[in-house]
Amino acid sequence: MEIRDFTGAFVVDGRETDRMDLRVLITSGGGETFGSGSFRVPAAMIGLETSGPVTFRCADGQEINMTVREFDMTHGVAYFLTLGSVPEVRKRA
Repeated sequence: MEIRDFTGAFVVDGRETDRMDLRVLITSGGGETFGSGSFRVPAAMIGLETSGPVTFRCADGQEINMTVREFDMTHGVAYFLTLGSVPEVRKRA
């Protein structure tokens, strides 16, 4: 297992939410790599349905696509699984 930390914003209706941190837990098995985790739900995402992909745009322009499997509005948290590859964390010079 590996943890990757990103800074960026979710893209909702073509606009970015406030900047936030996203931690993705990477799990590899059977030749595939998966990412999962949770995040604090930005106000712009309140009322979204759980179906359909969500995009997190990293500060360096890379994107992470994910599906939210559950919104826990009581605690203001969403639980996600990534779709496709998760970018490597780029080292700062």
